Amino acid sequence: MVGLKASSTRIRSSFAIALAFLAAAALTVTVAPAEAGEGGLSAAPAPPPVQPVTPGAASRQVFPVRGAHQYWDGFGAGRGHDGADVGARCGTPLVAAQAGRVRFVKYHARAGNYLVIDVKESIYDLAYMHLAEPAPVAPGQSVAAGQPVGIVGDTGNASGCHLHFELWEGAYYGGGAPIDPMPYLLSIDGERKRAKRAR
Repeated sequence: MVGLKASSTRIRSSFAIALAFLAAAALTVTVAPAEAGEGGLSAAPAPPPVQPVTPGAASRQVFPVRGAHQYWDGFGAGRGHDGADVGARCGTPLVAAQAGRVRFVKYHARAGNYLVIDVKESIYDLAYMHLAEPAPVAPGQSVAAGQPVGIVGDTGNASGCHLHFELWEGAYYGGGAPIDPMPYLLSIDGERKRAKRAR
């Protein structure tokens, strides 16, 4: 009986490990990118808050706006506001916040000139909207963290010069969903950190 009991325990343990492995594998399935629908401004209900992007040890994060800035409307501020607005002077440089591959460089009536970056070795996409002019990168191109990807503008449905920044868990309009980007932005905002140290 002791031998049967030990064998049964090993079988249950092996089964639990197999289930855990299958669950982990299911989480890594990627969805093929789809055409951008609403330029990042949809009427979908806001998902529950989640943690900011957690990159691997080798990943570098850079604040996307390379100049003086302030935070305007946040996630969920008004119907279909799926990101955070970072106000800055028109013409302020914008850079890739993390390394990745460009998914889209397009124009949309509401988003204006925009681009989407698929973050390397993650399930996240980053969307930049209202650029003053089309991004100087092409779909499929790899970009490094800190690489120039455009300049702040007010194209599309924008009131004043700013970057509308979105963080998507999963593919941008390809099965993914927007999540609140503020924890991510605040965690990499050098000016905020410098201001805090100066107090």
